[in-house]
Amino acid sequence: MARNKYDFIKEILESKKISPAQRERVLLLTKEEVKKDGALGKELEERVKKLEEKIKTESSSTAKNILQHNPQYISKYLSSKFRENNPLKWTTHVWDEKKYELIDTFITELNADKDYSEIFRYNRDLYNLINYFIYQPKIELDQNNIPKFGWPNLHDMKFGWQYPNSLIIDWCKANFDNKETDIKYPFQYELPEELRPKKPIKGKMISTFENVVDVFKTEIQFRDNYLYRELKKRTNAINDYKFIGIDDFKNLDFYTYAPGFLKAIDTILSEVKRNETEKVIQFSHKICGDELIIEITHLSSYPTRVLNTSNLSQFLGGGMNAIAGNTFSLCDFSVVTKFNTSQNKKQNGELMITYEGSEGEVKGNEVNVISQLKLIDCDNEPNGFTYKFKFYL
Repeated sequence: MARNKYDFIKEILESKKISPAQRERVLLLTKEEVKKDGALGKELEERVKKLEEKIKTESSSTAKNILQHNPQYISKYLSSKFRENNPLKWTTHVWDEKKYELIDTFITELNADKDYSEIFRYNRDLYNLINYFIYQPKIELDQNNIPKFGWPNLHDMKFGWQYPNSLIIDWCKANFDNKETDIKYPFQYELPEELRPKKPIKGKMISTFENVVDVFKTEIQFRDNYLYRELKKRTNAINDYKFIGIDDFKNLDFYTYAPGFLKAIDTILSEVKRNETEKVIQFSHKICGDELIIEITHLSSYPTRVLNTSNLSQFLGGGMNAIAGNTFSLCDFSVVTKFNTSQNKKQNGELMITYEGSEGEVKGNEVNVISQLKLIDCDNEPNGFTYKFKFYL
């Protein structure tokens, strides 16, 4: 009986349907139950202890791969750190005067700012980008003594303030430190040939550190019509569709991890092209207080997939999950349309996919949404299938 009881307990503890808090409660109750089993109590206690250690190890490993959805933190971090007067601002703004007497003083202040480590909990690609550009990630060299790894979205970019070594710091000590005349500023540093990308990056050959900085700025901010140009480039390549509203995106500036949102747009356009019957796509945006809402609507197109109101997550599919994964912690993501529900009804609604409190799981290079989705009724009649992104300014 005791062994059967143990097997039953083991089955409960290993179930993926119970939360960590529930699992802890079961373990506490199990320990109390074990004390009642007389001679077999000691044996059961040892088996439960080993099971507990196994579960804690597995839970710890899983926790490392769980992301929390927090776009407010990401937006505030980027806009404050790279715009307001603090050391990180001077990693991207031209030094036209001596902000520091010694380069080591600047680097020490950079390294003292540990706020970026929080980003690891929210968006791994952005975390790695900042780590490579500003800090000292672990370095692995190939047979030619060149770093194996570069920036997450631009693998040929293998240079930063302290990566792959102290080259720029040593150069500044000779050309910047305590100089009153013939001063050379950090952005003037010329990259060694072996660390220069062989092909143009975003239309420009990378030869100086200023070039590196300019590329980094486009990775963390849509500025100077960058988003507008990227939208035009993508939509111009799709000749048989009509695109409305893209000109309204001129001069739209905001901080975010730009590659993530652009990948989401690529996925949306791929999803749209699967529907050959409706060929008008509308882009729009509006700013409401400290929120920027961007909507991409496939006009007159409605989903054929049934929305199971008892299990909303079944609606995701590969493309939808990819969009959510690429924008995880960058913005809230939802879709608005007229759904076909599992009750054979039409329902106008907004399906909230990522929102405050959502969680995602990192699997390889992808992020899968693991939280429950939410469905909100809509008063207005949808005019198609809308992908809605809410950024925080």
